Amino acid sequence: MNRLSLVCVLSCLALCAACGGSPPPPAPVAVAPVATDNFSGHWRGLADVTSALPNAPTQMDVSTTIVNGTQCGSFEYGAIACSGVWTCNSSFNAPTMEISETVRYGDERCPTGARVELRQTNDPNQLQFIYQSAGISATGTLSRGDM
Repeated sequence: MNRLSLVCVLSCLALCAACGGSPPPPAPVAVAPVATDNFSGHWRGLADVTSALPNAPTQMDVSTTIVNGTQCGSFEYGAIACSGVWTCNSSFNAPTMEISETVRYGDERCPTGARVELRQTNDPNQLQFIYQSAGISATGTLSRGDM
């Protein structure tokens, strides 16, 4: 090795040592957990109806839009021709959402004050729908999708 090469190598080593060698690794950044919202979105599906009322349908189609908030959604039951708003009584990151229903159209066909429960399933794009009101119950599956 010639003298000039040796001087260059030693100079580079001295500079690296003076700088502290390689830079220290960056400090880990703590990431805050993101709250899960299991219910917001557009949902649609069919529910099987059990009713003591005469001439009640045996199925009802359910369409709903849910948004995170207290008055959290609107609903429409097509076969029964009624619609209204939902008030959410539980957290949006809970596995089950409890809902109070207020009918705005078709209250002669839909009793006001129904209780609705939406439950998560293993599929994030499906919810179990459970409806209870005076003499009427319905259960079914809602799928997330465009309305």
